[in-house]
Amino acid sequence: MAETKNTNTYKQEFITLLESFDNSKGKQKNFQNFCEMAYSALAKQTASPERAEELEAHYMTVVNSYSNKDDVRKIPHLMSYTILALNLGGCDFLGEIASELDILDKKNGQFFTPYHISKMMAKISMPDPHCLIEKDGFFSLSDPAAGAGCMILAAADVVDEQGYKSSDCMSAQAIELNRTTFLMLYIQLALRGIAAEVIHGNSLTMEIFETAYTPTAIYFLGKHGKLFKESNGSTPTKKAAIQLNLFDWPS
Repeated sequence: MAETKNTNTYKQEFITLLESFDNSKGKQKNFQNFCEMAYSALAKQTASPERAEELEAHYMTVVNSYSNKDDVRKIPHLMSYTILALNLGGCDFLGEIASELDILDKKNGQFFTPYHISKMMAKISMPDPHCLIEKDGFFSLSDPAAGAGCMILAAADVVDEQGYKSSDCMSAQAIELNRTTFLMLYIQLALRGIAAEVIHGNSLTMEIFETAYTPTAIYFLGKHGKLFKESNGSTPTKKAAIQLNLFDWPS
């Protein structure tokens, strides 16, 4: 009988493979390079032709930074572990790996909330998605300090557990300031099949450095004719340390 793998198994396989890279760059740089390459490959699918060329050039710049091409050939395996884990759900896969590898920017206060806490907060924030989905076909949420996307991933899991398909009925806008974490955020939402606008920016100063849409956003737009629910002028509700803002949620 074939071994049944779980997200922890894929996480350990990912870390073991990453640590097998030539250590001249260090694990933090190798992890960041994986994120840069994965992001470039995924974001190209929804980019303009000019932006797609830029992403391809950036991808090749990262590839060419490795003299040992065996390390480059390991990148697709890292991607496969990420896809398999996210398809299982119930995890903040890259966030957990970054925490375990101790490569967070702690001096700037970067800490990731455990998945089970995010799941609890998602359930509190979304006591009954049924009413919005049945009324309007979908709902939108926004996270102005999204980290690697744990809260949005948890929200998608909550929706799926209630018998809906989150890719059909949930969209998200996610903002993250740290560059590497923004890449992780985009990769996870894209691979999880969440329709999202992912922004590298500062929610406090309103600066935007880069924006990318997940591939599922194109499908979602075709299905509903728009990506987001309007807020109707209401002020989004802030929820605890992770701020999850739900538009048009009934009071």
